Amino acid sequence: MIDFDALVLKPASLIFEIKVSVAPLVTQPGAPAYGATGVYNKRDLDVEMQDGTIFSDHEVSLGIRLWDFAVPPDQGDLITITDTRHPAFGQQYWVGDSDEDGQGGAMLLLRTKEPSS
Repeated sequence: MIDFDALVLKPASLIFEIKVSVAPLVTQPGAPAYGATGVYNKRDLDVEMQDGTIFSDHEVSLGIRLWDFAVPPDQGDLITITDTRHPAFGQQYWVGDSDEDGQGGAMLLLRTKEPSS
């Protein structure tokens, strides 16, 4: 069996990861925020509407290694970019969705608006 996490995800994350703070508001209510790392991605999205106009938006995500977390962040938790080298330094995001990749990682879809209760 090949350990994809150890052979690929860990070495790649050491190159591309940024520092973040995780406030586990949903996954661990009442627990303090803690430091973590992940691979930040911002992807532009263009959607053609029925009338031919283009709606432009973007999608922000954070790739994480599940091995790094006792309880991984999930929907409703708060992520703050704390890496001063990164252009998104200080930006806060709510985890809108979390998708495990089956290979030791997960992709957190980040939102700028607080989820409705």
